[in-house]
Amino acid sequence: MGAQKINIPRLGLFLGVIAAIAAGLLSFVSVSTKAAIEVNLQKKTDAALEQVLPAFDTVETTTLRSELDWPVTFYIAKKDGELVGYAGEVVTPEGFSGDVTVMAGLELDGSVRTVIVTANTETPGLGTAVTDRKVQKTLLDLFKGGEADSGLAPNVYLDWYGSKRAGADRWPIIKEGERINGKTGATITSKAIDGAVYAIGKTCIDNLEELSKGAE
Repeated sequence: MGAQKINIPRLGLFLGVIAAIAAGLLSFVSVSTKAAIEVNLQKKTDAALEQVLPAFDTVETTTLRSELDWPVTFYIAKKDGELVGYAGEVVTPEGFSGDVTVMAGLELDGSVRTVIVTANTETPGLGTAVTDRKVQKTLLDLFKGGEADSGLAPNVYLDWYGSKRAGADRWPIIKEGERINGKTGATITSKAIDGAVYAIGKTCIDNLEELSKGAE
């Protein structure tokens, strides 16, 4: 029985069709996934802005460079046409386990209103003690029940920055009475957040005129 001849042109055409179908499917999945990711990211950003800003109905976005050349995304918030505040978001590479994304709400004079960490991979229980805002429930709270608190959960390290206004240098890691902005065992994470909040605040103050004009 003779060996069967392989039709090279036909085989090449068949493989080409298979490759084209596979490429089309991959492209479709990529486009669909990208769209879903963008929607989810926008929802996350919208939720974060509601946490750090006063009530607003419109937001404009612009990006400025910090002194460290980090891009800082600013959200210019207005209510009924009036400027009500700013929010800044920056990714700092100074985290213990990698990038830390920080968002800060800012008053009209550039002073810090509220700080949240929107993304991080810091060490659970150490770095996350500095980055996370979680409602702490006591046994009494569980028995009392009632509606959940809709406000922003406290974090002593992040709350330290409230009302601070960036000056010529970064804030040191210090304790002021019961207020503190750094945790023992998570110094690198604490400094990363400190630097990020400073970058947001200082960049805002240095560009207040431009930011306020962007809201006109």
